[in-house]
Amino acid sequence: MGGNEYRTLRQKYLMLEDESFALGKELSDVEDEVKTLGDEKIALLDQLVVMEGLVDPSEMHS
Repeated sequence: MGGNEYRTLRQKYLMLEDESFALGKELSDVEDEVKTLGDEKIALLDQLVVMEGLVDPSEMHS
């Protein structure tokens, strides 16, 4: 394997490693956002059932 071929492969490897790290961070950010939206959805559902009179506010879980 020639020196140029080695450098090219190494450069591609490092670029893929960087992309993998960036995608991992992006996935983590999206997972955090999904959790936040899920928590907000539950809070809104809690408010809705109280407003609809389906559950007494004193019976709501924390």
